[in-house]
Amino acid sequence: MRDPDEITALARQRFAAGYTDWARGLGTWPMRVSLQPPDTRARSEDPVACHEWAQRWANYTGPGRIVYANARFPTGVHALPQAVVFGQPQDVAAADPDTAQTWRRCGRRLIQLQRTFPDADFTGIIRRITELPEPDFERLVNAVTWLKTNPASGMLLRQLPIEGIDTKWLARHTQLVVNLLGQGDGQPSTEPAAPSATRRLHQRLGLRTPPELIQVVVCDPALRESLGGMRHLAAAVDDLNRWPQRADTVLIIENKESAYAFTDDMPGTVILHGQGFSVANYGRIGWVKAARKVVYWGDIDGPGLAFLNDLRGHGVDATSVLMDLETLDRFRHLAVDGAAPDRRNLGYLTPGEQKLYVHLTAYAAENGQGLLLEQERILWGYARQRVVMAATVDPPDEDRLRQLKPLEDVMGEHCNTLLETLDAACTNVDHLGSRHNGCSVDTRTT
Repeated sequence: MRDPDEITALARQRFAAGYTDWARGLGTWPMRVSLQPPDTRARSEDPVACHEWAQRWANYTGPGRIVYANARFPTGVHALPQAVVFGQPQDVAAADPDTAQTWRRCGRRLIQLQRTFPDADFTGIIRRITELPEPDFERLVNAVTWLKTNPASGMLLRQLPIEGIDTKWLARHTQLVVNLLGQGDGQPSTEPAAPSATRRLHQRLGLRTPPELIQVVVCDPALRESLGGMRHLAAAVDDLNRWPQRADTVLIIENKESAYAFTDDMPGTVILHGQGFSVANYGRIGWVKAARKVVYWGDIDGPGLAFLNDLRGHGVDATSVLMDLETLDRFRHLAVDGAAPDRRNLGYLTPGEQKLYVHLTAYAAENGQGLLLEQERILWGYARQRVVMAATVDPPDEDRLRQLKPLEDVMGEHCNTLLETLDAACTNVDHLGSRHNGCSVDTRTT
């Protein structure tokens, strides 16, 4: 038997779970909530308690309509409450002062936004809009109004003349701003061909995009001569494309700490690092795609393999190093909890990399969290030797290998010839032994 307090708590729960849909006209009404009235046994064993429970509902003054039905007691037939029926969302909201206030605020703000921004897309943002503090809601309206009025201002983000708006505020409220402008969901795309989230945001808001600087380590002294001897620098893609020098080998490293650890000179080699999710920028550098060899070294986790996949998707023919099951097994004791793989189609991975990705996916499914082996955690002597080898040692020429006769076939022919020669020698020795009395040769020592 449910008391009024229980129904009030249940109404709060249903409101919290469903009011964003109800605000969009969804849901089935009226909503019937059972009071779980006493059954025949309860009415027979403790009719007094049943009548007291019915009286509590007779005194109920909350929202909704009580539905009654006759029930038989030992003393006769009496009407018992069966359910509360809420006719519309505001009835559910009215069950508690807090939910009633939330419903009114939700309705007021949605009406204002729909009138002000008729192209807005409210999918997935109603709860956030409702729960915004009033100052942030006013900033949101002011920001979208200004951006709607100035769709191609060409200004930098910090130049926007909107009170209370800065880079951090916009980063926290990107999805709200973009959806109210009617330009999509504001979420970064996972497709390899898409620009970075920062670039997409500025493009959608009509803002000028500041250059995204790529960190560079020039490991070749000859290449450094054209840069005034600089070993470390940061430059935009357009500037790097204007560099007249060309690297023979490009080593792309996910994390800057690992890149800074390479202090030795390596002829013809340039290291690029620190782009993380923005691997698309590497694909925009002409001399990276034209390099004789591109090697990629990233973390062993779902995102690290996704970066490698996307890099190849941007046309960079990269070979990975230290991103396989062997490396994970060797340094498994240094792995920690990480992000679970969240993408299914990584079509640019090699079979060995796919095997590692499947292993990481299975681990996350079994343990409820991902596995991460950061590249910095791998013993430096071991890591450096293999990265340098991958960057400096050419792989075997597969076409040339296919033209050569397999080594085992050649060795097999030599072995057969040697055995035939030994057999012939043993035959001659046996023949000689039979012709000389008292002389014998043990051919087993031959």
